[in-house]
Amino acid sequence: MLPDILLSCAPESPLPPGPRDDLSVSITVTLNASVTNTISSGTFGDISDAVLVVNGNDCATPSANGSTYGSCDAPLTTVQDPQFGRLAGVNALTWTNVSVPFPGNLPFGASTLKIRGIRANASQVRLAGGSSFGAPVAAALELRSPSGVALRNASLRLANSLTGMRLAVVETEPAAACGGDSRGTATVVVQEGFASAFRAGSQTALPGEATRVMLDIRDVPEGVELRIPSFVACHQPDFDGSDGASSDSLALALVSGHDAAGAGGSAAASGTGTDVSIPLEDGVGRAVYEVVADDPGQVEDCHIPALFETSDRRVGSARATVAASFAPRSAVPRASASAPLPRFAPALALAGADVNLGACSTRLLFPFVTNQAGFDTGLVITHGSLQALTDTVAEQAGSCDLHFYGVGGDGEDELLVQYTTAIEPGEQLVFTFSGGNPARNIIGMDQFQGYLIADCGFPGARGYVFMSDGFGGIADLAMGYLAPVIPFDAEGRRLPIGGDAP
Repeated sequence: MLPDILLSCAPESPLPPGPRDDLSVSITVTLNASVTNTISSGTFGDISDAVLVVNGNDCATPSANGSTYGSCDAPLTTVQDPQFGRLAGVNALTWTNVSVPFPGNLPFGASTLKIRGIRANASQVRLAGGSSFGAPVAAALELRSPSGVALRNASLRLANSLTGMRLAVVETEPAAACGGDSRGTATVVVQEGFASAFRAGSQTALPGEATRVMLDIRDVPEGVELRIPSFVACHQPDFDGSDGASSDSLALALVSGHDAAGAGGSAAASGTGTDVSIPLEDGVGRAVYEVVADDPGQVEDCHIPALFETSDRRVGSARATVAASFAPRSAVPRASASAPLPRFAPALALAGADVNLGACSTRLLFPFVTNQAGFDTGLVITHGSLQALTDTVAEQAGSCDLHFYGVGGDGEDELLVQYTTAIEPGEQLVFTFSGGNPARNIIGMDQFQGYLIADCGFPGARGYVFMSDGFGGIADLAMGYLAPVIPFDAEGRRLPIGGDAP
């Protein structure tokens, strides 16, 4: 919302005594950006919620027409009621048939015209200006009267379009040890772009216009849960290593029940800082915070902890990619009858960090397996952590995902994944390719030949293969080998093994 525009009308020299008729004027305000006020009824559906007030004669229900008196219990029945402006183009508002008391008719001496509640699409000015120091939101003011009083193209600088928010995401906890909780924490840091960019509801002109910050979280791996606090008291006076406020009073409350744009819903009660799970779909989630306390005199920042955790010990890391913007967001760049107020352009601030979840798993490579040409393959995976000699390795149960790569008996490529039941420490998974192992959820393979990667959700897994043309009888040919372990780092990236290039 832009600042009020105030006009004061007074004679240049003293006037002879005696009453004079009110001046009838029309006023047009043209902005260098689109008007984004709410528009409603009227012959052309062009009545906005921007208001003209004459000589302070205000009331709760302005008129849509000029020269209307006494319709809303305004205190001065001799001065017209406040008047809604009409949309006069994408970037202009107009008030017509406005009655202005002739200066000197009333005890004030001068007559005043105040225009309040104009809203503009400041993002248009910001993008056009291309300057980090801000671009002006300006208005051209025109006043006309049949009596000859005129004011044309008066230029007013109403505001500066500045970046309102900065963003960073940092990992705050070291990698979890294998066998510990599979969780990691990142901190989302938001900072005001300038003092008073964030405002609590008590600091806004209209109810329900407290600043809202929307966080879009992306790229979260499947099976990872995200939790954030419902209330954050922001007392960390720094941002990205730079000095910030000396004593933050900023506080954010999580909004529940909001729509996709970040509008509606209700903010959590102050001081109730419980963790709340954020719904994720295909690795994407959204959270909205509302500013409930702020010091408008200083630039403040807020550190929001985000907890990523999973029950799948094979997930090594979560990518915390976060975009931040003010809310409600909207793609409607001009006056509208239905778009939310206030509304903001989509997010421009973007940051990310890798969160280490402390993977606790083993990957095994079986480079050749077959049950073609009369051969069959027997495979064993041993959960060996029960025999571990150190206390740092947990005795945890886990399943193995078996990834088969090869060809079937028809010569067609086959890519298949089978998921075993949980294997307890000290137990073994045993099956043949032809027969499978139904008790372990493994089905038999039909004339398969290729290789196999086993991704097991526990440490200390070891594998053995025995291939023979005589399973169940006397073998003519047989051989076996131990499966090498595929090393990978805590973020799930494969490391070189054997003769691999570094």
